Amino acid sequence: MNLTSLSRTFDSTAIYRLPMFGDSNPALGHFVAGMSYQISKELYKMANLNIKIALRIRLANFGKSSIVLYHILEDASSGKILASMFRTLVKVSMDTRRPEPLVPEERRHYEVLLSGSEELAAPRFRLPSVDRAECFSCELVVRNIELDSYHHVNYSMYLEYSAECAAQAAASGYYSKLKGDICAFCVKKASTSHLREARAGEKLTVITWEEPADPFVLYFIVVNKDTDIFHAMFEYYQPVEFSNL
Repeated sequence: MNLTSLSRTFDSTAIYRLPMFGDSNPALGHFVAGMSYQISKELYKMANLNIKIALRIRLANFGKSSIVLYHILEDASSGKILASMFRTLVKVSMDTRRPEPLVPEERRHYEVLLSGSEELAAPRFRLPSVDRAECFSCELVVRNIELDSYHHVNYSMYLEYSAECAAQAAASGYYSKLKGDICAFCVKKASTSHLREARAGEKLTVITWEEPADPFVLYFIVVNKDTDIFHAMFEYYQPVEFSNL
């Protein structure tokens, strides 16, 4: 199971059955501002087995114009958490594409949902600075099939763009530890930040490099017309941790 398929699995928790911005007003919508994943070793070990899993979702917290959702994938028999994801959604005007504050009715509803539950904070992600001339890069062209209902690149596709760049970098020997087939390595954690949008036909540049202090941590930037539109970090398990698979 890769990050894209895991993200789509979390989508099946019926995220949009929570009352959302724009449910009754087509002039309003939402923008996925960022996500943070944590994946257990057990998920990779169990992924090909015929086991029952449970998917749960709850409101983690909300702010002036955003909400944070917390998704959990767990073993239905034991209740053990196999993977989790925080997703930050920002309410936006479809005309201006700018954030819109939550109205009192929305705030009251989210307060009820949080009543009696602990507020959870999504991990913060900040991309470190780097000399981009020293990074590995590849170019991709956005396809129509990769768009969402707003006619922008679906948020999960940026995970695929990053994975494709990582695959090319690993195959070329660019990384010091992650070499060969990148699919042989398992993602432990990932964080993303969505900054801008992309449309069909646009040529994107994907940049990657490894953390100098930990070669199992990779960073990614997606650039559209000299503007950063996506940042990400993938942390991989070291191969020795999967020597029994």
